[in-house]
Amino acid sequence: MNENVTINEVNNAGDRIHLYFNGWVGLYVAYGVSAFLLSKETEVSPSYSEDMQMPAAVINVAHYNELKGKLEMLRKGENYRCLKAKAHYDDNEYTEWAASLRMGGANSKNS
Repeated sequence: MNENVTINEVNNAGDRIHLYFNGWVGLYVAYGVSAFLLSKETEVSPSYSEDMQMPAAVINVAHYNELKGKLEMLRKGENYRCLKAKAHYDDNEYTEWAASLRMGGANSKNS
């Protein structure tokens, strides 16, 4: 999965939210730009993934169900969803958010 996440985020033009469902804990996880966009669309639990070397954000199934009612579903797989983001941002805003998470801060709502 790590390779798919990296490829999806490298190719993310800032208009996609890639979500990965973890059935063991019943949570959806987004990484990188997807995590940032997710934080602009709904409340998240943000963090920085040392393994992935990028920000991560987690939402529960209830938040996901609310979100899928607001955003267009672009792709759907067994444990994967890709939603079209409505939120917009600039690169500086993302860089500052990612740096704050990497340093241990957590600003979960950036809208």
